[in-house]
Amino acid sequence: MSWLQTYQFQNRLKRFHRLGQIVLSLLLIIALNVIAMRYYQRIDLTDRHQFSLSPETRAYLSDLEQDIQIIITIPENAPREEDRTSFRFVENLLREYVYHARDGEHSRISVERVDIYKNQRRAEELNRIYGLTRQNAIIVATEDRYRFIYPDEILEFRDQQPVAFRGESAFTSAILEVIQDTSARIYFLQGHGEMSPDDVSARRGLSELTTELRARNFRVSTLDLTKVSEVPMDASLVVIADPQGPLLASELQKLRTYLMDRAGRLLLWSGPAQRTGLSPLLYEWGLLMEDQLVVERGADYIEGTGNLLIRRFTEHAITESLVHNQLFVVGGSTRPVRADPGAPFDDRLRITPLMASSETSWATRNHSVLTFDPEQDLAGPVSIAAVAERRSAAQLGINIPGGRVVAFGTRDLFNNEKINSVGNRMLFFNTLNWMLDRDQLLAIPPRPIETYQLMASRSDLRRIGLWFLVIPGGIASLGMLVVWLRKI
Repeated sequence: MSWLQTYQFQNRLKRFHRLGQIVLSLLLIIALNVIAMRYYQRIDLTDRHQFSLSPETRAYLSDLEQDIQIIITIPENAPREEDRTSFRFVENLLREYVYHARDGEHSRISVERVDIYKNQRRAEELNRIYGLTRQNAIIVATEDRYRFIYPDEILEFRDQQPVAFRGESAFTSAILEVIQDTSARIYFLQGHGEMSPDDVSARRGLSELTTELRARNFRVSTLDLTKVSEVPMDASLVVIADPQGPLLASELQKLRTYLMDRAGRLLLWSGPAQRTGLSPLLYEWGLLMEDQLVVERGADYIEGTGNLLIRRFTEHAITESLVHNQLFVVGGSTRPVRADPGAPFDDRLRITPLMASSETSWATRNHSVLTFDPEQDLAGPVSIAAVAERRSAAQLGINIPGGRVVAFGTRDLFNNEKINSVGNRMLFFNTLNWMLDRDQLLAIPPRPIETYQLMASRSDLRRIGLWFLVIPGGIASLGMLVVWLRKI
């Protein structure tokens, strides 16, 4: 017998073969993992592909040249069901953003999750760097720019149930804003006792609104039309916030030129018993802001403190989310704002009322007598906000977007006292986004969310439970029978 046939050699050879098989198996597993890490594809198996990114977003992400940090402060175990739902949707969506923003093995987008209640040091740092003062915010930031996203921009709820997911539009818009070199500039008119963007008082201050605007990457400035020859060329929007005195004719002419010749945007709000001097300009835009007081008698339209609860909205891009979420807007004393019945006809001008009082309300010129006079008063529902949009005629029958004017008949809708109301804040930023065409920045529609509910009686549940018991039990019994037969 040769030494190759000895027991010791054969035993060593078998051990070597086993060792070789183990090494080759490990190498195969490592190779498969390396290949899977470098070459893989994500597949969205959710209904309606809720977390798949559109080709437009993927194109933007592939062209990113700077790193973007996304910081989520929504707690994973938030007490409110709406916040937990928002966290889950955001978490799944941002995985796609990180994946499609890869530059080799490195992604241009990084995601950080911060529980501001457990990590106080990091929360203070976020407050110092970004001015984070509200919970459940999401920060999209580069080295020198940042933008806040809030849950109401991501998910649309109806009866406390999610019905539409707007996450991709919100995040892609925020990314585009923070990587752009320029941002929209908003001018607040001054010189007539208007509300100031830097005033911190509760009733006449707009500092809370200014903070929200700057958090969204808007540039906020003041404007005195008596000191300039025209509205600045970089003005994206001019805001006239409850002037206490009339504007001069020269100031009206500058605003008229801005709106007509440069397709400008004007946002105005003013309460009753105030002479603004804006009537000639509003007349040209088909709007009438009358010196009347809206008297509300609807029980569902009056708050305990006497404020108006505005619940009646018309169909418009500005009010769509308010209607779907069944929100109300809190306001104080109000004047009518409606289409001017005496304005000349202009087929390029479109007037749309936005909000109205209840059917039991009316508008009166006599502020001291609060009884309805059918001969003199305006019966409800009374329009208290309106939009005027003019299309500029062009050659070949093509219409070019023209100027836009939005007027509210309440002086305190957006002051420091009321801007934190969900409906008021949503109303302002919906108005802002529509006026600046930011709602059309991306052609990414919201994705509907469908919930499924199994309706079954007790007998149905017993039958289903029996089937779930019989099938696994039968398989287990068959396995035990096979084991028993092998032992015989």
